[in-house]
Amino acid sequence: MLYVGIKKITGFLLDALFPESPFCAVCGSRLPQGERLLCGSCRDRMEPISQPFCLKCGRPLYCENAVCADCSDKNRYFVGARAWGVYRGVLKQVIHLYKYRGERRLSYLLGLKMLEALERQNWPSFDYLAPVPLHPKRERERGFNQSLLLADVISSKTGIPVFKGLIRARPTEHQTFLEKSSRETNVAGAFAVKDGSAIKEKTLLLIDDVYTTGSTADECSKALLQAGASGVYVLTAARG
Repeated sequence: MLYVGIKKITGFLLDALFPESPFCAVCGSRLPQGERLLCGSCRDRMEPISQPFCLKCGRPLYCENAVCADCSDKNRYFVGARAWGVYRGVLKQVIHLYKYRGERRLSYLLGLKMLEALERQNWPSFDYLAPVPLHPKRERERGFNQSLLLADVISSKTGIPVFKGLIRARPTEHQTFLEKSSRETNVAGAFAVKDGSAIKEKTLLLIDDVYTTGSTADECSKALLQAGASGVYVLTAARG
């Protein structure tokens, strides 16, 4: 009963923080009664990822039961990674509005989509959600950590607590503007755990908005494992 009560209270808080708007966040059309954040047309143009995909990182593939070239060539620190949709079209617009235009209310929509993807996986139960951290300077510039807000939404629906001990130990360049070969170098050693006692022998779900090459997910997973976690999985809203 207490768990249900906490979920309800957190849900009310989320509704207060991210109230409904009468207009679609993407196309600006007036929303019919009962629709929230996006109109039906824009929702229909968001592309979910379906099988077949890489068994390790969730990248869309053309054949079943396969691992992509990137995951074949290197050992990943995370057990598996999945995303709700493809990072293009309306979903890409939604993430850009959320991440770069300060449309925080979109965290609710994206978080629910991520929860849909999570419920489709045959994964173990998780002890903690671990949002990918921003460097304090970057977070001050943006005004919020997009991954933390997504983790809060998922936590409000599942009751899984959020672990905030994963930190960015040094500033890095925006991964978006770097070539694939430079992304690993950019984030190498960039993450650390302040106090690993809470996650010792625990299974964690790393939360981020977009998975592209996996460099950030790998480095975060490495830091969590070194701090004592028994396993790390990755969940994102979109897959680049």
